[in-house]
Amino acid sequence: MSNQYYESTVLRIGSEAADMVAGGVLILYADPIPEALESVSIVHSPSAPLLGELRAGDTLWLGDKRVELTEVGERATENLRTLGHVVIHLNPDASANLLPGAVHGRGEIESVEAGTRLVLQAVGARV
Repeated sequence: MSNQYYESTVLRIGSEAADMVAGGVLILYADPIPEALESVSIVHSPSAPLLGELRAGDTLWLGDKRVELTEVGERATENLRTLGHVVIHLNPDASANLLPGAVHGRGEIESVEAGTRLVLQAVGARV
């Protein structure tokens, strides 16, 4: 994929994470993960450090499922860079507040499985 600035592989899905995904919330956290967050998280393993900044208009790919980032919280990039952690709210209500470490996105993700490739791709050639 052109303009790719992050790639990771899903290692495991927490026991409550499937319900979160079905409800439109993806909690991504790189391994190793604090035990208290394991059950609600999609645990992944980055193949390289984050090379760019998360920005509205970018694309998150989870396997063949596409999510367009529509809003990015001010701490989301740093959290992803240092912890591999970001919370993505899919198709939030227009009145939903964007939390500093979160991202809003437009797309449909019904489920996530171990082994799924996760990719962030920039719009244009800024990376």
